[in-house]
Amino acid sequence: MANKESPAELKRMRQLLQQFDQCDDGKIELSQLGDCLRVLGANPSERCVRQHIRQLRAGHIERVPFAEVMSIHASIVSSARKAAKESGPGTMAEQLILGLRFFDEHNTGFISAARLARVLTTCGERLTKEEMNELLVGHVNDQGLVNYVEFVHAITSSK
Repeated sequence: MANKESPAELKRMRQLLQQFDQCDDGKIELSQLGDCLRVLGANPSERCVRQHIRQLRAGHIERVPFAEVMSIHASIVSSARKAAKESGPGTMAEQLILGLRFFDEHNTGFISAARLARVLTTCGERLTKEEMNELLVGHVNDQGLVNYVEFVHAITSSK
């Protein structure tokens, strides 16, 4: 694995991994892989996590060694960096705003909360209705519209 992390960062990551090691054998359960990767700072989609779990199960691995978790983490982070470079200029917020602008038919800066909810619960990495309702709190005006620029900045700056 080609990690670019400093020795101190690797030590910190290993300590985080040890919190998932319930058998004190330097391994984690397959079911913990997604949570573990996210704690380490990667942001894999559920599809990506399921794909890695399938590959590990195909190799008859039920408990994942730390070295393998670190390798998967490095792969995900590397892919994310590559995708960010290839996606062209603009921050994630700018890209989200451009995507949502497509639904702003009258170029008012607002889109229907119902349409936004429908898009975010049915396309791509789908949100649950509960997650969507939580995101919309405080962003829907009395006409049922969302200022999508403010909405995007609110959800991207809260991370």
